[in-house]
Amino acid sequence: MTGARRLPLGATLLTLVMLPVLLWLSYWQLAVRRSQKHALIAVLAHAPQLPPVAPREFSEAMAGRKSVQYRRATIDCRPGRVAPYDSKGGTSAAGEGGFLVLVACRTDRAPDIVVVAGWTLRPDVVQPIVVDTSFTGTIIEHPYGTESGRPQFMLIPTTAIAPLLPSLVPVPDDLPDNHLSYGLQWLAFAATLAVIYALYVRRWRRERG
Repeated sequence: MTGARRLPLGATLLTLVMLPVLLWLSYWQLAVRRSQKHALIAVLAHAPQLPPVAPREFSEAMAGRKSVQYRRATIDCRPGRVAPYDSKGGTSAAGEGGFLVLVACRTDRAPDIVVVAGWTLRPDVVQPIVVDTSFTGTIIEHPYGTESGRPQFMLIPTTAIAPLLPSLVPVPDDLPDNHLSYGLQWLAFAATLAVIYALYVRRWRRERG
């Protein structure tokens, strides 16, 4: 018998193509993406220790020339310039799920930054709040993802405007690090493919007598 007759051609070619791809994806998640994520977390862990973000740095971040993620900043929010912006799902400093009440501290244009005035369990029962303070907290970039027309930055302070409660301030360690599980999943897919191929070849040979 020739080699072509000892193995099913189609299944063999498919396995020879897919198995290296699955193994490479596993390696990429475990050795490349996981290392990149750990390096990113290490960089962001140092961000809160840097000087507060200056207005020029916000402009550079909007232009994509730098990142201000997890940096500290102070935003002045005074009557006559404050407007409600949105309520967004979030967590209180005590770890309870609910909503973040966001305000825009400049009403002369579409806001490029919004501030978390505080956390509440039910935003529909919050009375109009009076904001007259300077908020100091942590900057989060792209709080609405890539949604067009949304603010590029959100400031999450450690304080809140009564009757709201302080919200949970995120830290770099909160970033998901799922690359180990992703890598093991791709490895499991490769092992499954190898087992299926071996069983198929066994059945194929048996049926051919």
